[in-house]
Amino acid sequence: MKKSSIPWWMRLKVHFLLFGITMSILPLFLLGNLGFTSVRQNLQKNIHEQDFAQVTVIANEIRNFVTNVEISLTPTKATSAYALVGKDETSRQIILEILLHQESFIEEIKITDKNFVVIDQITRQEGISPHTSATIIENPVSTVKSSAISEVFFSSDRRPKIYLTVAVQDPLTKARIGYLQAKVDLQGIISRYVNMLLGEEEYVFIVDQAGNLIGHTDSNLVLQDEEIRQDSAVQSFLEGEDFSQGSEYKNLDGVSVIGAFTSIGTPNWAVFIEQPAREANKPILDFAFRLIMIAILIMVLVMILSIAFGLKVVHPIENLEGQVRRIISTGDLESHIPIESWDEIGRLVKSFNQLLNSLDQKNENLKDEKELLTTVVDGVGAGMVLLNPDKKIIWWNTKFAEWFGHHLENLPCDQVVKGQGMEGVNHENCRNMCSVFVNEERRHFRQMFYELSPDNPESAAYLLLLDDVTQEVEMEARMIETDKMAAIGLLASGVAHEINNPLAIVAAHSEDLLDRLNEEEPGPTREEIKTGFKTVLGQIVRCKQITDRLLGFARQRINGSDLIEIGAVSLHTLGLLEHKIKQKQIKIELQMENSLFILGNENEWQQVVLNLINNALDASSEGKVIEVKGYREGENTHFMVKDYGEGIPQINQKKVFDPFFTTKSVGQGTGLGLYVSYGIVQKMQGEMALESTEGQGTCVKITLPLHKGGLK
Repeated sequence: MKKSSIPWWMRLKVHFLLFGITMSILPLFLLGNLGFTSVRQNLQKNIHEQDFAQVTVIANEIRNFVTNVEISLTPTKATSAYALVGKDETSRQIILEILLHQESFIEEIKITDKNFVVIDQITRQEGISPHTSATIIENPVSTVKSSAISEVFFSSDRRPKIYLTVAVQDPLTKARIGYLQAKVDLQGIISRYVNMLLGEEEYVFIVDQAGNLIGHTDSNLVLQDEEIRQDSAVQSFLEGEDFSQGSEYKNLDGVSVIGAFTSIGTPNWAVFIEQPAREANKPILDFAFRLIMIAILIMVLVMILSIAFGLKVVHPIENLEGQVRRIISTGDLESHIPIESWDEIGRLVKSFNQLLNSLDQKNENLKDEKELLTTVVDGVGAGMVLLNPDKKIIWWNTKFAEWFGHHLENLPCDQVVKGQGMEGVNHENCRNMCSVFVNEERRHFRQMFYELSPDNPESAAYLLLLDDVTQEVEMEARMIETDKMAAIGLLASGVAHEINNPLAIVAAHSEDLLDRLNEEEPGPTREEIKTGFKTVLGQIVRCKQITDRLLGFARQRINGSDLIEIGAVSLHTLGLLEHKIKQKQIKIELQMENSLFILGNENEWQQVVLNLINNALDASSEGKVIEVKGYREGENTHFMVKDYGEGIPQINQKKVFDPFFTTKSVGQGTGLGLYVSYGIVQKMQGEMALESTEGQGTCVKITLPLHKGGLK
């Protein structure tokens, strides 16, 4: 493996670098963020406080100015009050001119009587212009207040103006004797205050209680009737808020601004100050820039130190890696890596050398164990095969190769085993039994499959064991034939007796016919001869049936399974024991349902039935009853033979299925009947159980899978 095959992000040097940068940036970031947040909050707080202080000062100045104008208009001497509403026009005009020239922002002054009818007026452009008609002023004072300020109105050139009306009182009685009303030009007043010292791009504007723009740092906006009501701060004022100490929002142009406002009170106007957030936050941005530059310098310094330290630490590790690669490529576990230092890496090299020694020793042990395992596997006498998930061969032992050849890699297991001339498959204790021809010799194998863990190094999914059971199978077949021959021997005397009766009848009728034919007169008639021959033929057929049964039972056993009906086969087998049944005067109670199909060997099933009935006859005394039943129950077929004989002692019941075990007298049995029957039932995928009570009888029950219509 080359060094370049390791991705750069997995290199230890990169990890050192990233660790150094992270451990420098993270504390710096946390501290910087904490400091930056604190400074930003303080700067924003100062900006808000400064803005609110400015609008508060402007609001106070405007409110004081209006109050001063109101005071300047209010007559304080009795002579002035009487002169204003008196009939002396000269005195009144002199007072009006004085009042007009006292305040440069007043454009017009009107004097009315107590009913608000204009008596006289003076304007800055036209001077004194006496009124001949009775005119009512536009903004009268209520009876409750001594003065009144009108709503803002605009002249034709969009200059904001107001009417300021004050009551003229009798100094002695305090009764109202008239009113003074002045028209005040607001543009000059407001311009005086909104152009105070402001920050970069900062501006101030004033709105009245209706949301009209009546003053602005840029006076052109007032003249152009700029719509200002949609401004967030103006909306807050119109909704009833008296002040805002500072907030950030978007103005009408969609620009984020920082602003504050406060209500003047009297008149009901509000002063607003706004500055673009980018300008207001310039000190914050400058501080952030300086902080970032410092962080970059620190990060570069830490990166240089991390690289230098990483190279110093990683260099001996890379040397160790190179030595390890050399050992891996050469497989030389006996070599050692030189120790360059006695620090942690040096101790690591020392430990690795110790590990190499241990691995070398274990490698030798594994070789010895492998040789031992190979000897055991090859000498166990069974064929072993490892199969992949598709059941193809990936490994086999010497014994399997001896049977099926050496070129087996990636061949399907079924093709290798069955392709060698498989003759048949049986099942024994859930294990496959197969008969194949190996090297032109017939052999019987027991196949055992085992699922393996998927984590094995060979990626094997199954282990197949083939056990050569040829001798066992042949021994079992010989025992079955031995049992059959013993049964035939026991049946021979009964069959002989059965044949003697019809032969006696044949001899008697033949002798009678011969005697009568030898007589001269009268000879047998044609009908008598025919009747005699029919009798003889019937008895010959009876003899043939008896011999056919015996020959059918005695014929050579054929391997394989067929669909058989156990009722008919069992009834046919009972015929072989007919003489013994009659001899002992035993009653057979046969209860057999129809269509009890099972899969098995008919000849072997006859042997099972014969053994069970024969044992029941031997155990029963004369006059007893033997029950033979066949019935279905769910998916199973049951066959039962029950006698009421002497029974089997409890101590012997565990041995009844052992070979050559018998409780009969010498010469009466071989001890193979139940053992052979049990083996046959197991091959048919069935179960066989025996229950016996001493002195009351024995019941043998066989359970087999039921087949319907030839299909399971």
